[in-house]
Amino acid sequence: MSGTRPQAAEAKLGISPPGRATGTHKPDNALLRFLLRHRLPHRYGIHNPGHTMRSDHPVYESIRRQVPEEQRRKRAANEQAVFDPLDRKLAPIRERYGIAEGDGD
Repeated sequence: MSGTRPQAAEAKLGISPPGRATGTHKPDNALLRFLLRHRLPHRYGIHNPGHTMRSDHPVYESIRRQVPEEQRRKRAANEQAVFDPLDRKLAPIRERYGIAEGDGD
């Protein structure tokens, strides 16, 4: 019976007889992230693309090419959306007066 008491204490502490820890310890990840961000900001810090991306950065260059292309596509779509209803309204007038499309000069 004398052997059960130390074993119960060891089990409470999470120590196995050979001296190994049997319980698992879960670290405080939020604290660890905080410490890493402040100790090693270049590696674990909050990355602000405005400060880290320069004009020679590959991501910056790809975005620089994509933005004007997307703006041109949107502008063309908006322009077509304006011209389509006008063409539908003008088509009967052109037919009535015998005007071919593009002869408005």
